[in-house]
Amino acid sequence: MPSPVRAHRDSQSAGNESSVAARPEQAKRRWFNGLTGMFGSKAPQPQAGEPAGNALLAFPSETSPRPVPVAPSSPPPASAAADASLPSAPAARTAADPQAPRALRGAITAIAIIVLLAGVAVAIVALRGIPLRAFGLLQPQPGSLTIQTRPDASEVLVDGERRGVTPITLSLAPGGHVITVRSGGDERVVPLTIAAGSDVTQHFEMRIPEPVALFGRVSVATDPPGAHVAVDGRQRGISPVTVTDLTAEEHTVTVTNDNGSAERKVAVTAGGTSSVMFSLAKAAGPIGGWLTIAGPFDVEVTENGDILGSSGANKIMMAAGRHDIVLANRAIGFQETRRIEVTAGKTTALRLDPPRVAISVNARPWAEILLDGANVGETPIANLLVTVGSHELVFRHPQLAERRQTIVVTAKGPNRIAADLTK
Repeated sequence: MPSPVRAHRDSQSAGNESSVAARPEQAKRRWFNGLTGMFGSKAPQPQAGEPAGNALLAFPSETSPRPVPVAPSSPPPASAAADASLPSAPAARTAADPQAPRALRGAITAIAIIVLLAGVAVAIVALRGIPLRAFGLLQPQPGSLTIQTRPDASEVLVDGERRGVTPITLSLAPGGHVITVRSGGDERVVPLTIAAGSDVTQHFEMRIPEPVALFGRVSVATDPPGAHVAVDGRQRGISPVTVTDLTAEEHTVTVTNDNGSAERKVAVTAGGTSSVMFSLAKAAGPIGGWLTIAGPFDVEVTENGDILGSSGANKIMMAAGRHDIVLANRAIGFQETRRIEVTAGKTTALRLDPPRVAISVNARPWAEILLDGANVGETPIANLLVTVGSHELVFRHPQLAERRQTIVVTAKGPNRIAADLTK
């Protein structure tokens, strides 16, 4: 039969082992209760009749009234106090519930899966709103270059490579480039620096090519005047006369009067005027003379609505006597009436002095202006007197590209010229 001391030692050793085994379970339960409390749920309460896991952790409720301590009348015996302080072995075994670790691991696994899925969803939504270029060192964003010209359809080269015709918008890598714009015989070369993501526009005023002429003219004069003129067998009027709308080839011109006729082959060039002079049989003494006109531009000579010739011809044959002629150039709006006296057998010379009209020139931001090679000042320029007709303007700026422009100054006006050198 075991001694009381040994029985007390065995009972105390069993109580200590039960308390040590229950501590991990109690720690897990407290962690789980705190985690479920974060999501708004209450910690599971022990069922009625369920024994407490550990008598040392079974505290009275903080909301219940505190008991009034009563002084003990006499201290209990030492053996009884030691037995009361130790939990019984059956209570310790009951506290170690075998189902608690399994339920705790399942709850932890479920919460971890939910948190993982939520994190993946948030990452996907965030990644869809972030451009890919934010995740690495990518190439700089290219710049945009728009080139416009007047007239359109000018050829565009970038760094020597043909890229199309104007108007055109190109995407270029950041850095320096050489832009070349060609239109007929006119060429502009501009160095340009493109910044990343920039939008640059360039405008060029190209020289307008002269229209290609498909037809030519023949000025026919006879001595004496008044002969019937035919070209390729078709009657074209009475000499002197200018026949227009002739194809650029060789034509046969025939003149006839009461005293005879004459025929000659004349070569006609596109856009040109060929002159031919016939001497026919005539009465004694000359009855006609000639007219020559000198001036900076061609004029058409008419009398009473009939075309007598043009200043491009060497001589215009006219009947002797007084004439009221009209000198006109419709392209520049010039028209002038002259009264002349033609002497039989002689040449009358006319000098054409074109009128001077005012022009205004401006540029952005500013420019030095050269008119037909002569410096006329800096913009803005107002009421500069120049002769009617065709002129060449040059805009110069120390920091911007030089620009040339051909202008036609008309007598009617207004004549205003402006250029934006920043484009």
